[in-house]
Amino acid sequence: MRTIASILALIGLIFSGCSSPRHYWFNPDKSLSAARRDCRECYDQAVEQAAEDVADEYYRRPPEMHETPYFSTHSKTSQSLDLEPLWDSTLWGTNHRENLFRGCMKSRGYRLVREDQLSRHVRKSSMRTYKLAGK
Repeated sequence: MRTIASILALIGLIFSGCSSPRHYWFNPDKSLSAARRDCRECYDQAVEQAAEDVADEYYRRPPEMHETPYFSTHSKTSQSLDLEPLWDSTLWGTNHRENLFRGCMKSRGYRLVREDQLSRHVRKSSMRTYKLAGK
């Protein structure tokens, strides 16, 4: 029993040291409210642009790739649907959206900064999956 407790304690110590530091989008010339506004605008622009780009990519494919649309079916005779092309497109779109967002934030003067590099006087906030810091 002591062995199991020792192993669990060791695993706990190992994993507690493996957490990565938080990163914040930070521009020293912007307030936290301006950072929130910029983040919202960049995210909305990235979502819209990524959706357009994914649609454009879909319609650039040869017509034979569009013959079988993705749909759910309850037919007992149908084979399982290959969703790999849809998954690849979705994964590409997600990565593309993230790259667009990062580019927008960087173009507005923000950079990703580790939490321990921020002054203790800097205010911090979270929006969606992004963390922000500002005056």
